[in-house]
Amino acid sequence: MFKSRFLTFGMMAAALMWAANAPAQNTNNNKKSASENSTEVKKDTKTTTDRGTTKTNADIVYGKVESYDAGKSIKVSVPGKVESSKTFDLSGNDITANVPATIKVGDWVRVRERTDNKGHKTVTVSRSSEKAAEKAEKSSS
Repeated sequence: MFKSRFLTFGMMAAALMWAANAPAQNTNNNKKSASENSTEVKKDTKTTTDRGTTKTNADIVYGKVESYDAGKSIKVSVPGKVESSKTFDLSGNDITANVPATIKVGDWVRVRERTDNKGHKTVTVSRSSEKAAEKAEKSSS
C-alpha cells in the first residue's frame, strides 16, 4: 500500500513538473490585424516627350475593405499606427472609378488611385489577397 501511494505521488509530481515547463500555446501569435498586413506604395512618374512633360501620381493600397458605399466611397485598411484606414472617393466631376460589383466589406482588395497632370483621378479597385499585400510589401522594401 505504501509503494502504490509513493508511486502515485511520484507520477503526480512528474506530471506537475512537466506541465509547469511545457510551452504555453498562444494561438494569436501569427494573427496580425488588417492594417499590419496592408501595404501602401506611392509612385510619382514624369514622362517627357516632344509634346511636353506629363506627370502622374499613383497611390496603390493592398488592404481589407472596412466599408463600401457603392458609387460613393470605399474605406480600406492601410499600414500605420496613427491612421489604420484610408477612404477613397468614387464620385465627383473629375473622378473615374472602376469597382467590381462583387466587392464587399471584408474582402482583400488592391486600390490604385492615379492622378494625371490635369488633376483627373482614376480609382481602380480589384480583388486581391492578404498574400498579395505581403508580396507587395516585400517588393517595395
